[in-house]
Amino acid sequence: MENEVTAIFRSLLFVPGARPDRFDKAVATGADTIIIDLEDAVLPEQKSTAREAALEWLANAPSSTRAGLRINSPRTADGCADIAELVVSGVTPDFIMVPKAETGTDIEIVSEALGSKKLMAVIESGRGLSHAMDIATKSTMGVLFGGADFSASLGADLSDPSAMNYARGVIASACGSAGVPAYDVPFLDVADEDGLRDTTSRVKAFGFSGRACIHPKQVEVVKTVFTPTEQEVAEAEAIIEALKASQGGAVLHRGKLVDRPIILAAQRVLASA
Repeated sequence: MENEVTAIFRSLLFVPGARPDRFDKAVATGADTIIIDLEDAVLPEQKSTAREAALEWLANAPSSTRAGLRINSPRTADGCADIAELVVSGVTPDFIMVPKAETGTDIEIVSEALGSKKLMAVIESGRGLSHAMDIATKSTMGVLFGGADFSASLGADLSDPSAMNYARGVIASACGSAGVPAYDVPFLDVADEDGLRDTTSRVKAFGFSGRACIHPKQVEVVKTVFTPTEQEVAEAEAIIEALKASQGGAVLHRGKLVDRPIILAAQRVLASA
């Protein structure tokens, strides 16, 4: 997977699996993808009915709909039930989000059980962070930083952006090495649009490719921040054209030699656009 560019989502909107009445509304927000959540957004007594509702909707969703499914941790009984029902149903979401990934083995287990490589991990603990490279390498759809649980495990202040700088740097570096996108934790103050825009710009500077959202009103702001400008797109297209014209030789653009990292950056810009 190294040095390849996978699909990039600027905005990922979570929708509770226990609220099937919101699934279509979530799609209509224009988020790059929705994620039906069977984990944190669902009470224990609702897990079974939420699973049934999510699988039924996914089985009948239009082919143009892009939707992922966050299962429960494969280290839990609910997670094992999610995996088993997915296998029986034959439903294939665009990707499976694996929460509380502690090691790359968690991702391998889900991948082998489902026969799918379209997995996105969530790193939300110190142990998971220490295995970030292994997790990112096995998570072909990218890694989401579960900052809320991570900060709680440290006793850190999630409202202070600098408190999570080390964790974000580790995840961004691991994803960059693995050639997969890194996604940031949702901004929890739904009413604070300026705060959302500011913190999203900050995580973009870290190298994150997109951000999860917990409310439809956050989608447009996040998409705008992560959407390349026309100038950035034009420059990226010119670099890729220079690559094609080189036919395997040295790549020159505007009289300068273009190396592999510049080409990868251009590919990511076009993927985001």
